[in-house]
Amino acid sequence: NLAAFVKVTGDLDPAVETVGWFGGDIFAVLGPDKPLVKLCGVEGFGVLRVAPQPDGKYRLFNRELAYYKDPQSGEFIDVWKNPFTGEDCEVSPIHNMVVNAEIAPVMKMDFDGTLVEVPFNPPWTVMGDKAFSLFEVHTAFPNPMTVEQWPRESAGPVTRISEIFQRITSLEQLQDPARTAADYSGSWTRIGPWLPWMLQGQAPGHILYRPFLDRTGTADRLPRALRERAEQRHPEYFQAPGDETWGQQNDASFSTYMADRE
Repeated sequence: NLAAFVKVTGDLDPAVETVGWFGGDIFAVLGPDKPLVKLCGVEGFGVLRVAPQPDGKYRLFNRELAYYKDPQSGEFIDVWKNPFTGEDCEVSPIHNMVVNAEIAPVMKMDFDGTLVEVPFNPPWTVMGDKAFSLFEVHTAFPNPMTVEQWPRESAGPVTRISEIFQRITSLEQLQDPARTAADYSGSWTRIGPWLPWMLQGQAPGHILYRPFLDRTGTADRLPRALRERAEQRHPEYFQAPGDETWGQQNDASFSTYMADRE
């Protein structure tokens, strides 16, 4: 199960770095009696490298970058107009240099300095030659961005986040011992608090991410506009983290925002 999961998300060959694309929309969830409101789009990529360990575990070295888009035109934006307040907000992209994890029978995942143990038992569903992979994490932890220090950026004392990754791959590729990786496409769902740069403070509600996923394998297969923007603004994100980053605290949207806007 561990090896199959690595094969569909990265590559069993430790010398290979895998690029994965994601893109979709972000919605505001305002309450049970109100429809979702489309806030903006998001598009980005991650670069993943896998390091097998002698005890059968796998270390995943990952780096991720994404930019936000205008909800109507789909163009990348640096300023976002808050539809609830009318305020122009400076956009902070997703730029996480280190997002490492170890997969084992029990995973230990770092959420902004809080270590969470997550049993690793992702289910598989097989339909003909299609294998469906599901991996999800649901957590709640103290918000590192306190209301006292960040009254307009902090959504409150507790951060509740759900991440759901659904991937579809070829069963033949997955079971072929000659292949170290299997192609996939799928979806990513994320439920979390308002992003700090939206300046929503403790306003009721939260946001929902609904992007697609796809293995591009290499950076040259990324959409041209995304690749060119990353080359100009964040060229260091085309390479996975090195071994020396193991043990460092993982980056997240909140920690990078606090570092950037200190």
